[in-house]
Amino acid sequence: MKKPIIRGWLTLMMTLLMPGCALALTCKTQGAGESVVRADLGSTVAIPANLPDGSAVWRSERLNLAVECARDEPGGPEDVFINLNPDNLQIGQGIRAGLTLSGVDFVQTSGRIPTPQQAPACTEANSACPSVTFNLPFSVFIQKYGPTPPSGVASGLHDYRLFQLDGSSGQNSGLDRTLSYVINNLEGLRFVACDAELRVMPETVDFGDVAIRNVRVGEVATFQRFALATSRTCESPFSLNARITPVSGMLKGDVLVPVDNDSIGIRITRARDDSTVPFHEPFHLTDLLEGDYSETADFNAQLLWQTSTPSAGPFSAEVMVDLFYK
Repeated sequence: MKKPIIRGWLTLMMTLLMPGCALALTCKTQGAGESVVRADLGSTVAIPANLPDGSAVWRSERLNLAVECARDEPGGPEDVFINLNPDNLQIGQGIRAGLTLSGVDFVQTSGRIPTPQQAPACTEANSACPSVTFNLPFSVFIQKYGPTPPSGVASGLHDYRLFQLDGSSGQNSGLDRTLSYVINNLEGLRFVACDAELRVMPETVDFGDVAIRNVRVGEVATFQRFALATSRTCESPFSLNARITPVSGMLKGDVLVPVDNDSIGIRITRARDDSTVPFHEPFHLTDLLEGDYSETADFNAQLLWQTSTPSAGPFSAEVMVDLFYK
């Protein structure tokens, strides 16, 4: 009775000490076969010290990675997991990072997240194992969270590995083994003394009565101007990005179509050059630098015909404006 117990213990120790042992699952990007995808903060990110905990201070662009996962040794089907913060690092002081997946925010302490994907079983020892291919849509964010560091420096890291795709074993297999997502240039995160006040003028854009005549699909029926006015009360200089996100209506490219009347759509453009402002995407709004305590940016809300046979009647849509500090 004692020999099987002793033999099992010795086998386990040898397995753990073997260098370069195979893992059950390997994931790469489709086609390119990349094992690392990076998001770059690109520049400094200012974090107002008076923001409430949980406020997002930076978000990556929305990504939709094409992924391929397969077992790297014979065995049964292997579920695919997202392993948050696989290196178990503290990203910094006064901040935390997270992942938005299917509209749900997961912070760095959330551990492993199951996905509906599964790599097929592998029975051939001397040939490549079959793979599962899928798209992984997500975005990454950084929140203000916890006490503000006295130095104002939010992070001393250059790179932070936010998540890694792995199997049920959940082993941290390093950057080159299976797909990881890394945020770069975290040294650019800094705290400032105050936030900015935002005013939307007017808060409701009223298009009035729009005559149905000379209708051509895609042409502007009319427009109304509005402004985003920002101001600060402290000495800390910073720049501001903004993002316009639909609250109601349906998106068709850069046009927001009201649910209650799909005959027309709403497009946002900059007044100064008529360039389109995409929904959901951050854009540079203004600079509140030394000596500048308030700025105003003008925009146009354009109505575009969506059909050559529009229906008469009212319409409405709603959007939300977020600020991001730099």
